[in-house]
This record gives sequence, C-alpha cells and structure tokens, in this order.
Amino acid sequence: MSRVLTTMPVAALALAALTGCAAGPGAGAAPAGSATVQAPPSPTRDVRRQIETERAACMKRKGFRYEIHVPAPRKVGDDERRAGSGDYEAMKRVRQKYGFKIFAKFVYPGDPAAERYFVLPHGTNDGIKQSLSETQAVAWEEADNDCRTEVVRKVLGKTVTTMEDYYSQLNRRLEQADRETNSDPRLIGLAQDFADCLKGKGYPVSSARPTDMREAGARAMEKEANRIGRSQAENPVDEVGGMEATYEPELTVEQARPYLAREIKAALDDLECGRDFYPAFFAGDAAKKAYQEFGHEAIQW
Repeated sequence: MSRVLTTMPVAALALAALTGCAAGPGAGAAPAGSATVQAPPSPTRDVRRQIETERAACMKRKGFRYEIHVPAPRKVGDDERRAGSGDYEAMKRVRQKYGFKIFAKFVYPGDPAAERYFVLPHGTNDGIKQSLSETQAVAWEEADNDCRTEVVRKVLGKTVTTMEDYYSQLNRRLEQADRETNSDPRLIGLAQDFADCLKGKGYPVSSARPTDMREAGARAMEKEANRIGRSQAENPVDEVGGMEATYEPELTVEQARPYLAREIKAALDDLECGRDFYPAFFAGDAAKKAYQEFGHEAIQW
C-alpha cells in the first residue's frame, strides 16, 4: 500500500532543516567510480555552532539542560558536489544512473546516492525533553523558544518576536530571492531557451520562469510517482492537515526499472537543453544566500 505524504510549504521545510528532524536534498554517498570526500568547512556551519552554543548557555541560565547539536559534514561524492554547481559532465554521470532521483531509490534500495532527500541526524535533546514530566517538558519548550528568539537576534541580527515570526521572515526572504532570480535578464533568456528546447523534444513546459525551469523535469516525475501511489491507495485524499497530500508508491526493483529508464532519458534530455542554464542558475543562487542569511544550509532541490 502506498504511503501518504504532504507537500510542505517553504517555511516548514526551513524549520525541518533547522531542527534536523526532516529532509533536505542530496545524496550521502558517491556514484560508482566517484571519490567520496568530506564537505569543506562551511561558514554556515560555524554560525550554526555559535547559535547552538548560545542556545545551550541561555537554557542553562534558565535552569534547563540543552545539548549542543551541530551535525557533522556529510560525505558526498565528487560528482555530486560538482553537479551541485551545474557542472555538465558531473550532472550527466549522476543522471545516467539516477535520473532526477525520483524512482532511483526503488531500483537501488539502500544506496544513499539514490535518495533525493537526506535525513538530518537527530541530537539528544528530544530524549532530554521526553525524560521530563509533562509540566517540565512544557516549561522546557517555552524556555527553548525564548532562547531561540534571543539567539537569532544576537547571532543573526534578526529582530524576531517568536520563532513563528522568524519563519515568516525567512519565507518572505525566500520569496524575494525567487523574485530576484526570476527578474535576472540573463537567466530569463537562458530559461526561455531551455524551455523551447524541451518543447522541441516533446516535453510540456507550463512555465519558463528560471525557478520553475530548475525543477520542471523532476516535478513531472514526482507527479508520475504520486499518480502511481494514489492508484495503490485504498482511500486517497486530496489534503492532510490543510496541505496537499502526495502519495509515495510501493514498487519492487523490477516494477521500478521501466519508470527509472524513462526518468533517466528525461533527465538527460533536460540536461542537454539546460546545459547553459544550470551553471548560470547555480552561480547566482539567490535562495542559497537567503538561507545562509538566516543561519543554515540551503535546501537545494
């Protein structure tokens, strides 16, 4: 039976990335034949450590225990790293095996490089909170929320009243980043060429905005996976908790192979058409800068 998921808004995804409790993208292992290397030192990770240190100190002043949690750098393949900057040859090698990484995880179960999203490791603070009484846990949560807003102001220079306010500001900043990207004359031209090329190959393109072209191919494959998942569900629904419901299919390796084969072809056609677009898009990556401004790594799709 398929598994129902929800489509998360940007702010919720940002929350997931900051708390380490949900998914971000990318692969944790290298494709065959690719060297695996440790991610280089990250200014954002240094900021994260400062945030966590200040947060723990604040909690201690309030009489609560908080363990500093800064996840270790992920080990990624050289091809994955280069593909993330729009390198054509690296993107080609990754896509030749994994496509857009929608159906690859069914064909290569257990291969981290086949996963479109990676799960951030948990720290020990959930356990700390769970060890408390209900009253103590509520007090711990309230203290932590106060500390987080204090630290955001102190470390990031962001004036926020609550963490909800923080996420609202981040969401607005990401929307601004999208507007910047979609108004860049060079990216507009490259995106239109990209779209025209895909249309010429028979692929539908609903929007030629740069931010839409970045994920057009993967979104089409996600829709296909959702269609399969919905067909397997006993009682499919359109929404869960006010958010759009999507369904993850259950597929054996053999059942998934033809879907992945079509996905790989589409991914390689997409790459050929977007050969000039991708490096230009990643070089300017306004969304990445926005995420870093708010103290954490970008969620790259």
